[in-house]
Amino acid sequence: LCMKSALWMLTSSLLFAFYAAFIKLSSFSGIGPMEVLFYRSAMGVVVFWAMMRAQGMSIKTQYPIAHGLRSIIGTLAVLCGIYSIAHLNIGLAQTLNYTSPLFLGTFAVGIAIMKSQPINFKLLVALIAGFAGVVIMLGPTISPDEYIYAVVGLCSGVCVAGAVSYVKKLGSLGEPTPRIIFYFVLCGMVAGFIGTLAQGGFHMPQTQAWIYIIGFMVCSNLAQFCLTTAFSHGNLLLCGALQYTVVVFSTILGIVLFGNTVTTAVIVGMTLIVVASIAAGYFVKKH
Repeated sequence: LCMKSALWMLTSSLLFAFYAAFIKLSSFSGIGPMEVLFYRSAMGVVVFWAMMRAQGMSIKTQYPIAHGLRSIIGTLAVLCGIYSIAHLNIGLAQTLNYTSPLFLGTFAVGIAIMKSQPINFKLLVALIAGFAGVVIMLGPTISPDEYIYAVVGLCSGVCVAGAVSYVKKLGSLGEPTPRIIFYFVLCGMVAGFIGTLAQGGFHMPQTQAWIYIIGFMVCSNLAQFCLTTAFSHGNLLLCGALQYTVVVFSTILGIVLFGNTVTTAVIVGMTLIVVASIAAGYFVKKH
């Protein structure tokens, strides 16, 4: 069972790496982040609506506010991730996008301080190491005009951390996973549509651009399916650790497809962030 869940997770990570590569290629073809958000989410709406229909599940919910907050925060996370991938080295962008355990740990420490509770020292050390890794990785790697996109990538991690808390809340209230995801992608589709119109409307992609669009649409939804399957049937700690192989796969694709270079500082920073994020996720769960 562990081997199967590990294979599902590795497949998910590989697909998310290709998803990032297709977004990068789409950006070179003039497809903006809002358009990417729309196309990505539109396919999700169709897929998860069909899944709900097949299971005889209604789209009606008793918790519209919780769904709304989760969907808005989750959509912001996806949009921030798209912006960072479009403008940064994809391995670096994916590393920043996967920092949510560090922010979940920061939230946990902040709550402990406000409630005058003891602070988990091991968690605190993991957080310090993780954020040190961010500084080490970014310092000599990006130019001043890319700082804003690095911040946006970190904002994706913050938003994912916030969205996770609402997903857990909805799960505890008995909301089925397909319905949670359906409202999330519906929000993304609407936001992407409005945002694209506000920025001048949709481009008419050339054949090559359509290949990239179909690529990230298919990869994102297949990756989400594999991810959900892995976490549903496997060991959470193992799956959480293997999830970070997306950083390795993305870095390799960046080198092969885009000629990205990997310095010692990047390797050290990425390693610190990944190890610290896994440790932070473990200590938060224990806490």
